[in-house]
Amino acid sequence: MPGVIIDIGTGDGKFAYELAKEHPDRFVIGIDPNHQALEEVSNKIYKKPVKGGLPNALFVLANIEDLPEELSGIANQIFINFPWSGLLKGLILVEEKTWLNLKRICQPGAYIDLVFGYDENAEKNKVESLNLPTLSEEYLQNTLVSKVDTLGFKLVELNRLTEEDLKNYPSTWAKKLAFGGVIACFYIFLNNLGHFFR
Repeated sequence: MPGVIIDIGTGDGKFAYELAKEHPDRFVIGIDPNHQALEEVSNKIYKKPVKGGLPNALFVLANIEDLPEELSGIANQIFINFPWSGLLKGLILVEEKTWLNLKRICQPGAYIDLVFGYDENAEKNKVESLNLPTLSEEYLQNTLVSKVDTLGFKLVELNRLTEEDLKNYPSTWAKKLAFGGVIACFYIFLNNLGHFFR
């Protein structure tokens, strides 16, 4: 259905680009604070359509703590794939500023697709430096979900992703995890309370 999709922490922008390409009836906005990773894809969207240009895609430089006011209330679907650093911390520890900013850009009934995952061998020190809990189904189900419920979100679905799921997921980082000995990866499907639609 027509609407606006926002991809937060879009990284190299390829996931948002593919969404816009596959869904010409949707407007897709990729958001990330790092402009260098976005240069290739963000330049591509302004080309002629025959050369890969997409009039239904846009990239915005911002972080979760400082999302532009112009985004308020426009998204009917949000993707957050493999968040890292401050974004991961805000989501996992259910920091109110992070989650209320997400809520602010949602239309009533918007869906939020979250995919958490990390390679413990490569990233264990970083996870520990952020004072994050172990990424487990028990923590996500019993702690994260119950906390976000008080902020106006509810769990629709929680699944553990397999290596095969990651290989087929349209994300550069997913494929790195799939071939890098990923220790844990989860898909959480939340709804911002209100009228359901997608």
